[in-house]
Amino acid sequence: MKLKFILTLSGAMLVASSMAAPPKGYYDSFEGLCGAQLKAAVKAKIRKHTNISYGDATWDAFRQTDVREVNGKLCWWDMYSPNNVPVSSGHPGMNIEHSVANSWWGGTKIEAYNDIFHLNPSDATANNRKNNFPLGVVVGTPSFTNGVTIVGHPASGDCGGAKNVYEPHDMYKGDFARVFFYMFTVYDNISWMTTSSDRNYMFDGTAYPSLRPWAYTMLLKWNAADPVGDKERNRCDAVYKIQKNRNPYIDIPDLCDYIWGDKKNTPFHYDPANYPDNPDPDEPDDPDPDEPGTPGTWQLVKSVNGLNASDVYILVADQANYGMSPTLNGKYLQPTAAPLAPEGDVIKSVPSDIAYITLAGSGNSYSVGISSTETGTPRYITSTSSKTVSLSENATDEGAVASISISADGLAQISYGSAGILCYNASAPRFTTYTSTGQKHLRFYRKVPQAGIEGVDADMQPDLRRLVWADGGILHIPAGAALYDLWGRRLAGAPASEALELPLAHGIYVVMHPAYSALKVAL
Repeated sequence: MKLKFILTLSGAMLVASSMAAPPKGYYDSFEGLCGAQLKAAVKAKIRKHTNISYGDATWDAFRQTDVREVNGKLCWWDMYSPNNVPVSSGHPGMNIEHSVANSWWGGTKIEAYNDIFHLNPSDATANNRKNNFPLGVVVGTPSFTNGVTIVGHPASGDCGGAKNVYEPHDMYKGDFARVFFYMFTVYDNISWMTTSSDRNYMFDGTAYPSLRPWAYTMLLKWNAADPVGDKERNRCDAVYKIQKNRNPYIDIPDLCDYIWGDKKNTPFHYDPANYPDNPDPDEPDDPDPDEPGTPGTWQLVKSVNGLNASDVYILVADQANYGMSPTLNGKYLQPTAAPLAPEGDVIKSVPSDIAYITLAGSGNSYSVGISSTETGTPRYITSTSSKTVSLSENATDEGAVASISISADGLAQISYGSAGILCYNASAPRFTTYTSTGQKHLRFYRKVPQAGIEGVDADMQPDLRRLVWADGGILHIPAGAALYDLWGRRLAGAPASEALELPLAHGIYVVMHPAYSALKVAL
């Protein structure tokens, strides 16, 4: 795999971006409210958000939200078991777990089903054994425990009379409490089931308080006993990048007290000074999460020579300007919900449901990989018959390699031989292959660095350049170096006496070493 060096940075710049937190004014609408009115205002603020598709896209998101370093390896952060499954192995023996059981609303695949705030990678056995039981405290001998997840009976009469409960480890009780407060705020009006065992013990079916007294009393205790930590803050920031909403109960840990606790009759006042982990109010604001689109600059590619396997692209339909999404619907790929707005040869903002494109190959022969995130593991578009595309894990599978040509005005022909050319059908909105004429050809737009970071001279940072390289998807970093993502989160660190080899998805990373300034690299 080609390794492209883009920029050198100072360590100070990296640290400065390590915590996004809420934009200035994000919680202004909560001012002076309490109880039911405050809960309604919280819902109004965070209810409007973006949902990514469930499945592969969720695992791609987990790479940003639920990964930690264990003994020099990047592993899934499983809050349900002590297991440390390497990300490089895929996710064998693991599930996407709904912390708020989807059976509690009948399993319907509504927005709540896909909401990343209550989705986590989980050991499959633990997921199965905790079933759809409510949260609670287990007494006596558990029916199941792995040291992190405990399943068993609560004390007689506790937990609304539930026969079985699931108890998380003490270090995660606050995490789950704040997720449950979020879910029963955002989705307080969906069709929660009020019959059947283990499905109605925690909620009462109302807009307020939504949770039964025993449930919110217990969750308030867990919230106080297990305060918000860096894991939650970092995860909230990462989900915000994806979904465009936050969990206020993480940003403002005592907010739940003004809705369900002993401050429910006290008007709420948000003062950032009370929350030291939030940014200086004078710092520049983050993008408004209520505005669609993700900041970025994308440049039209006008020659096949402008394609590079180390870059990231989007595909946009000519004239119609709908982007390709990563969602496969039968035999075609869906377009984005809204069109993009090119300004000449540049697109300054892309919708959150865009497919990020990476290429495998060279010359004019490439396999086209798509992912829901810039750093996600790609799946490759394949086509062996007209009007039919599918997605494959491997770039070399049958029908995956396309011949690409690009005209001087940026129109791309992505040809899959006898199966036809990948186009956009504006009459029946979809991206698939066609042998007939009349469909919209596509345009590649390349992600370019932010202004002022276009490249570096060849003689800059020669030592660190010499010590960092990639081979076959494995990034080598020298002894004593550390790896960060673009949000400043530490992903891995090499011991002082030993280099480290890391399996990584396509994306942009920052390598730091105490003897040099930081080096930004793109895989």
